[in-house]
Amino acid sequence: MKNLLLIVLTFATITSCSSDDEITDTTTILGTWKLTSHSDLTNLPDCMKQTKITFIEHGNLSGEIYEPNGENCDKNNLVASYEKETETSYTIIGSSTILAEVELESNKLIWTEKSSTKTRILEFTKQ
Repeated sequence: MKNLLLIVLTFATITSCSSDDEITDTTTILGTWKLTSHSDLTNLPDCMKQTKITFIEHGNLSGEIYEPNGENCDKNNLVASYEKETETSYTIIGSSTILAEVELESNKLIWTEKSSTKTRILEFTKQ
């Protein structure tokens, strides 16, 4: 009887752990993030909604930054690196200058840029 119970428990454990189970890690910065809001703007222009940044392993990131220019939409490429400060906090560095501080909140990334005269906050959601 004990052997039968052991076999049933072993089978139940093995079949409940399927490799098809989808694992979603909402606390990782890795992946592509799309701009959803900008602290300087009440409504995000359609042009800027194309802005996205992609965090890859080994502390690298790239991005496509779109900004309205009259009737046109200018695209600038971003290449930078990031350093993990805490479990949900990162420092973004470009050309040896700190560009921003980033915080993760579930599926939201909050990008804060500070200058001597202004603080600008951008919010991104994971694609």
